[in-house]
Amino acid sequence: MSALDRRFTRLLGAAGVSNLGDGVAQAAMPLLVASLTRDPVLVAGATIAGQGPWLVFALLSGALVDRLDRRRTMVVVDLVRAAIMTVLALAIFAGRIEIWLIYLLAFALTTAETLFDPASEAILPQLVERDTLAAANARLQGLTWVANSFVGPPLGAILFAAAASLPFVLDAATFAIAAALVAWIPGRYRPAGRGSGPESLRAEIAEGLRFLAGHPILRWTTPMAGVTNLAAFAIIAIFVLYVQDVLRLDEIGYGLLISALGVGGLAGAIVAGRVIAALGPAGAIRLTLLLGFFSGLALALVTHPAGAALAILSFGVQTTIWNVTVISLRQELVPDALRGRIAGSSRLVTWGTQPIGALAGGVLAGAFGLQAPLLFSAALFGLNFLVAVGTVTPRRIAEARRTASAAA
Repeated sequence: MSALDRRFTRLLGAAGVSNLGDGVAQAAMPLLVASLTRDPVLVAGATIAGQGPWLVFALLSGALVDRLDRRRTMVVVDLVRAAIMTVLALAIFAGRIEIWLIYLLAFALTTAETLFDPASEAILPQLVERDTLAAANARLQGLTWVANSFVGPPLGAILFAAAASLPFVLDAATFAIAAALVAWIPGRYRPAGRGSGPESLRAEIAEGLRFLAGHPILRWTTPMAGVTNLAAFAIIAIFVLYVQDVLRLDEIGYGLLISALGVGGLAGAIVAGRVIAALGPAGAIRLTLLLGFFSGLALALVTHPAGAALAILSFGVQTTIWNVTVISLRQELVPDALRGRIAGSSRLVTWGTQPIGALAGGVLAGAFGLQAPLLFSAALFGLNFLVAVGTVTPRRIAEARRTASAAA
C-alpha cells in the first residue's frame, strides 16, 4: 500500500466513524424536537438553526481553510463538535433540555462544520491522484450513506427509545475517534503563499467569489445544487411528522425508513462511476435531477410505507450520483490554492438554501398539509432539470477541463 493509499484510508475511516455518529443523531434529533413540540414551524426551526451558519460563515470559513493546515483544522473542529454533543447529552440527561437550547447547540455544531467540510473537500485532491477523484469520492459517498443513513438512523432510533441522551453520547464519541484518525494522517496540508491580515482575507474571499462567478461550469452547478438542497430540506424539515402522521409509523419505523435512503445511497455509490463514464458528467447531472423529480412526486402521492421507502431509496441513488459528479468536477477544475474558498463559497449557495427550504417546508405543511412540501420539492427538481439541459453541456465541461489542465 502506497503512502497516498494509507492517508486516504485513514481519512476514509474517520469519515465512516464520524458519519455513523451523524446518522445516529440524524434520527434522534428530530425525535427529540418532536417530543417537545408538534408545531411544524418549531420542528422546522431546529433544521433552520442547524443550517443557518452556512449563510453567515461559509465565505470566511472557506478563506480560512486556504490559510490553515487542512488536516489540523479537521482535528480541532472534530474535538469541538465532540464537546458540543457532550453538552447536549448532559442537558437531556439532567432533564434541562429546551427547544431554544437545541437551536443554540445546532447552530454551534454547524458553525464548526463550516470549517470542517471545506477542509475535507480541499484535502482530498492532495491525498489521491487526479484521475481517481471520482472513485475516491464514490467510496466516501458509499461509506457515508452506509454509516449515516443505513446503520446510523435505526441505531439512533433504538438508542433514543432506550434513553434520549444515548444517541448524542455516541455521536460525541465518534467525533473524538474521527479526530484521532485524521491526526494520524502524516504531512502538512497548508497551501503556500497565503496572506495573514484581515485586508488580505477580504481580498482572498473576493478572489474566490470572482472565480466561482466567472467559471463556465461552476457558476451553473452551484446554484443548481442550492435549489436541489432547498427542495430536499423542504422535505427533511417535516419528514418526522410525515412519517408519524401520514405513514403512521413509530420511532423504530422512522429510523428504518431513513435507512432506505442509505440503501439507495450505497447503490448510487456503486454505480456512480459507471453512470458518469457512460453518460458523462453532464448526462449524469441531468439523470439525477429527473430522479429527484419523480421521487418527490411519488413521495407526495403514496401513503403506504413500502411506496415511501422506494421513493426515499430513489432519492438516495440520485443524491449520491449528483454529489460524486459535482464534487469531483469541482475538485478537478479548481486550483489547490482556491479549493477552500470555492468549497466555502459553493456551500454558501448550496447549503445556505437549506434553512430557506426548511422554513418553506414548515410553512407549506402548516398551511396546506404535509404533502405540500413534497410537491414543492418535485417542482424544484423539474425546474433544475430544464436549466441543466441548456447550461451544463458536454462541450462546456470539456473546455473547462482543458483550461484547468493547462493551468495545472
